[in-house]
Amino acid sequence: MTRPARDVDLRRGGLLLETLIGLAIFVGVATFSLAAVRDGIAAAERARLRLVAVGLATSRIAEIEAGIVSPLAVGGSDALDEDAGFDAEPSPFRLEMEAGPAEFVGLVRVVVSVYEQEVDPSVSAEPRRLARLVALVPDVLGVDRDAEGDVEIESSPSASGLEVRP
Repeated sequence: MTRPARDVDLRRGGLLLETLIGLAIFVGVATFSLAAVRDGIAAAERARLRLVAVGLATSRIAEIEAGIVSPLAVGGSDALDEDAGFDAEPSPFRLEMEAGPAEFVGLVRVVVSVYEQEVDPSVSAEPRRLARLVALVPDVLGVDRDAEGDVEIESSPSASGLEVRP
């Protein structure tokens, strides 16, 4: 009679061991899956921020090409439209522009750097940079080209092509 009781105890112990092993495997797979999902979400957020940064830099260079913003304010930076009333949240980016002469006649090399303002210290925060050769609009910003194609800035109001009326 003692033999069947021992078999029942062994079966119970085996069932408990199988249950614990199954639970450990489930917890391991769930942990791995959640880590993969978390990494995927973080990568998607980094890609979104990269796209926004490239869009901002491209927009700033388009403004320079259109003559809205002067690239000649070397080292200028701004915090992106603090006075814009339609944005619900402030932008997490800061722009810096650098302009310099290009090797080609009539062009200026413009480098727009986009920095994240609030960066997690555990993540390396390197700026996203966009560099392009830009032809300046001479009539809008008071920029004239001399005979060699170099850019000159004139400070008089008539140099910009605008009339001053009383």
